Amino acid sequence: MDSLTQIVLGAACGEAVAGRHLGNRAMLWGAIGGTIPDLDVMAELFTNRLTAMSFHRGFTHSVTFAFLAPWVLAWLAQLFYSQRIYQLRGYKILAGLIWVLFFLIAAAGVNYIPVVLFGHISWYILIPTLILGFWFALWLWRDYWMRDLGPVQAPYRTWVLLFFWSIFTHPLLDCCTNFGTQLWQPFSDLRIQWNIISVVDPLYTVPFAFCLILAARLNRYQPLRLYLTWAGILWSCGYLAYTYYNKQRVGLLFEQALSEQQVEYRRYMTNPTLFNNVVWYGIAEADSVYYYSMVSLNDCQPRFEPWSTIPKNHHLLAHIPAEERAVRFLRWFSNGYYNVLPRGIAGDTLQVNDLRFGLHGDSLENHNYIFPFRLFRKPDGHWDISQRNRSPQEPAEIKRFLRQLWLRAQGQPCSERHSS
Repeated sequence: MDSLTQIVLGAACGEAVAGRHLGNRAMLWGAIGGTIPDLDVMAELFTNRLTAMSFHRGFTHSVTFAFLAPWVLAWLAQLFYSQRIYQLRGYKILAGLIWVLFFLIAAAGVNYIPVVLFGHISWYILIPTLILGFWFALWLWRDYWMRDLGPVQAPYRTWVLLFFWSIFTHPLLDCCTNFGTQLWQPFSDLRIQWNIISVVDPLYTVPFAFCLILAARLNRYQPLRLYLTWAGILWSCGYLAYTYYNKQRVGLLFEQALSEQQVEYRRYMTNPTLFNNVVWYGIAEADSVYYYSMVSLNDCQPRFEPWSTIPKNHHLLAHIPAEERAVRFLRWFSNGYYNVLPRGIAGDTLQVNDLRFGLHGDSLENHNYIFPFRLFRKPDGHWDISQRNRSPQEPAEIKRFLRQLWLRAQGQPCSERHSS
């Protein structure tokens, strides 16, 4: 899931394990542990995009890494505090600059979303960001730079458990999305994807974060602090159970709809749309096409509509050697749910769309695929991939899609359905 959600989950694990020993530092180290698996995105700085995408959600998201890394990280954490490195002025300056940098990157990312969606900055996002930035700077000055940080005493076993749970829960949550997580690396590159929750779901993250923020305001020895932490964890588990129930319900609805449409299919998948767990889409694979449709569980009588037929066009890859790594990657990465569009002369450039991520809308219109790749032949004759650049029309397309999602998430009363 998104980085903020993983930070919240990691912080909750840290507090549950070591809150009595470390206070708010337990949340901080848990958040760091919950972020560590996603540092694999830095592979793109040192290698090509194809290798980097293969590596992402790979070994650092595996059970093996979750069992091995905590022993090293626990030793480093104990060394950090036993040598009193955290009290050095030089370290405080460096750490403060890193925190400011992280905040600026996060603030820029949040404020860039309306630019992408609507073409301009939103004052409703910018002003709260500035207020939060002022509060964050004040906190760094008063509670970090000007305050003498006290000693930390926690057993090695506590540090190991803190890092284990904050790291181990990260790939488990990622498995709940549709991107695919290589949980069994380095022994298998099988991508596990349970498709029960969107990669960004505020209803999961916001209440969870709210519980932790309230807990962080209390003394480490107050029972209410522990209760709030576990309330957030229980919310997390309960919401995932709710998404699993929705997944089963949507699967039955999709199978029923395919039967009504008299569609003969090999397999199908369902997944929630972005930011919610109410509007879902389904993709069924037939011999030469895919069938795509969406449903809102808030409808009086939920049903999949409208329907789109998406040609596979897999034959467009026939002239590419089967051993080409780029083609093998695309088939593996998409779990076989992909279609192909011609984009160049003599078949030297193609667009391959990963259909697991659906469409910008409830139907196929003007090639509105969410996750397209450009597959192209290099001068040396081998093939490579890149993410397709966004077109000028896409911000308006995304804005229209989000409005459509909002309307479908509200549901359709029975009276409207009968009248239509």
